[in-house]
Amino acid sequence: MKIVAYIGWILLGFIQLAAMLNGLSDVFGKFFGFIVALILGEIPIIGTILGIRGAIVNWNWPIWKALALFLGAPIVMIFLMGLGSKNDSNGSAGNH
Repeated sequence: MKIVAYIGWILLGFIQLAAMLNGLSDVFGKFFGFIVALILGEIPIIGTILGIRGAIVNWNWPIWKALALFLGAPIVMIFLMGLGSKNDSNGSAGNH
């Protein structure tokens, strides 16, 4: 379960980076937009806002889809990873 969660988390990050890049490339161009997206993407609130803006403006997504991608998907992934770690700890406790 852990490997699936990690792969999902990485894929989600690439999709979010693409949305930020599309939004920032309008302002900075593709090369500098990529650099700025990498830097600002590491700042949680700013990266989220820029990604939502990129998805709405450049991908023509409705706001609910952008919010689901940038807010809902991470919440679900964290919840699933928590369930996986809880199940791992319960399973290992019985082995002692």
